[in-house]
Amino acid sequence: MDAIDQAYRIATLTDPTEEIRQLLGGLSFERALELLLMLRQSPKKVQNPAGFLRRAIQEGWQPSQLPEKIDRRLENATQRIYERQGLTPEQARQATIESRQRGF
Repeated sequence: MDAIDQAYRIATLTDPTEEIRQLLGGLSFERALELLLMLRQSPKKVQNPAGFLRRAIQEGWQPSQLPEKIDRRLENATQRIYERQGLTPEQARQATIESRQRGF
């Protein structure tokens, strides 16, 4: 974990929080480094590193992908529609991600 902490410090110039340690601690060292590389290469300064990393893990981002700006209001509304159709919150979240990736 010390190596991941040090890599996080290099990527962000700050110390990792406990939440970040938990997020990265369950991953392989290589995957944690990939995520930190994406965090570091983000075109805009990442205001919420924990949220960025959580989303990157959930959506399976790869270093070759650049993060895209998302309309969170539209995203949340789409998820609520799926939930009203009977999906669980996790299923609705996954359906929302898939529909965004398909371009709908």
